Amino acid sequence: LHSYLMFPLLSIEKIQQRQSRVQFFYDDSFLRSAIQLHLREIFDIERLTSRIVMQKAHAKDLVALKKSLMAWYKIRELLKEKEFISFDTLKAKEIIETIDKAILDEPSTSFTEGSLIKTAWSKELDELHLLQKNFKSILKDYTEEEKNATGIQNLKVRYNRNMGYYIEVTKGKLSSVPSHFILRRALVNADRYTTERLQELETKLLSADETIIALEQSLFFELRENLAKEHSYLFSIAKDIALIDVSACLAEAASEQNWTCPEILATRELEIIEGRHPVVEFHMQDGSFIPNSLDLNEKPFALITGPNMAGKSTYLRQTALIVLLAQIGSFVPATKARIGIVDKIFCRVGSSDNLARGESSFLVEMTETSQIVRGATKNSLVIMDEVGRGTSTEDGLSLAWAISEYILNKIQCKTLFATHYHELTRLTHSLLQLLCLEVLETEEKIIFLKKIKEGAAENSYGIHVAKLAGLPLSIIDRANEILSSLQKTAPYTDLEIPEIQEKKETKREVQNFLFSQEELVIDAILSLDPNNLTPLEALQSIAQWKKNLTAKDS
Repeated sequence: LHSYLMFPLLSIEKIQQRQSRVQFFYDDSFLRSAIQLHLREIFDIERLTSRIVMQKAHAKDLVALKKSLMAWYKIRELLKEKEFISFDTLKAKEIIETIDKAILDEPSTSFTEGSLIKTAWSKELDELHLLQKNFKSILKDYTEEEKNATGIQNLKVRYNRNMGYYIEVTKGKLSSVPSHFILRRALVNADRYTTERLQELETKLLSADETIIALEQSLFFELRENLAKEHSYLFSIAKDIALIDVSACLAEAASEQNWTCPEILATRELEIIEGRHPVVEFHMQDGSFIPNSLDLNEKPFALITGPNMAGKSTYLRQTALIVLLAQIGSFVPATKARIGIVDKIFCRVGSSDNLARGESSFLVEMTETSQIVRGATKNSLVIMDEVGRGTSTEDGLSLAWAISEYILNKIQCKTLFATHYHELTRLTHSLLQLLCLEVLETEEKIIFLKKIKEGAAENSYGIHVAKLAGLPLSIIDRANEILSSLQKTAPYTDLEIPEIQEKKETKREVQNFLFSQEELVIDAILSLDPNNLTPLEALQSIAQWKKNLTAKDS
């Protein structure tokens, strides 16, 4: 899922392939539930395989791999009769059987404790375990063998600390002592002997623990090396599991949240009927989220005005999320959606600063805006929320106006531009449409209906929002007095904006931005924390830097 979100698709064919897999699980809820139960039993096979290849896996890793492959095998058995992507499971079955025969169900994670290998995997190991567990019985059997062979029925095998194990034969039976008996000590009433076989048994007993540990290590390492040779197959299984998992999860989300399959087009269309913000809706009571539609087909630039808390930011974000979900092959939170492929999604929302690097919120905002106007194409989707609010009203309005004109005239991409500068609604262009959030105003209170409609908002109701936030009434009353005074002397009632003068831009002028791409890349590198960066994130960052640097000359 992370890979899907980080790398949306640009190919309609590939998007439709993903949609068909989601649709497959969406249509069969019983199969989806059964598969999800088995998916819960699967560990991170990619990580386990990496540990095996790097020779760092312990026995419990192999048991986890076995359990994961068993769960995946059951999933594949469920999908065998269905029209889903097929996969060779024979080798996986062999790996499962090998691990099951070799490794204990609850093995040790240490290689110095033993308790790794099952009985019947190694004849030599079985003999050592048998010797260790049943030495008295083995010694008794050996004593009986010597009694029968020599005819000395009172022959005994004894032990003391000085001599270890020895055979004791009384003086009356010395004539029956065979030649393979080795005399160790002669006593008054009996002689003490040993044999090569008895010495071998004693040596095995004394060194059994060390030998067992060493042998189990050797057997385990051999098995791990053999499994490492199957790393490509195991990685392909991990990829297959991820494919099944993400398809089933997206289908589950679509089923539970009432999402629909969008129509993906090769045109520049963007039409969403009753779209919803998936995260906001999930955390609200059922049915309380107000859906909104959007049509950017004829007029791709939507200038959105409305009060604080009316839902402008949610509307912007839900549009970007719907497009993103559509291009990863997912269903989307909408009644209907027709979405033309976008090559990039640019977002300038929220406010943030970087005090450590001496960057104010406004500087960060302008830097991001610069990246948008330089990187966006006609097929991009841009969402911009309250651009220019971090500086004076005159500067902010001027910048917001100029940026809007630049996007309308130069880039002409699909854009949602939310603003509190109501003066911007006087901007006219064939590609521009005005949208606003509905407000129900009564004598007693103001109700934000969260519904988009055509037109421009008449008020921002900022003081009303401040009242809701709990500011003292004395401040609210004084703010209303000042607002009334300011409205009587509003400086922008008769705005006269000069026409755009076409200038011939040289390459030098085009590149004369506040920051060069080289500076932006260097800044990004310096702000990274390598200790908290995964290999995948590092590769993605490098790819983005290369793209930014190579795009500057195009």
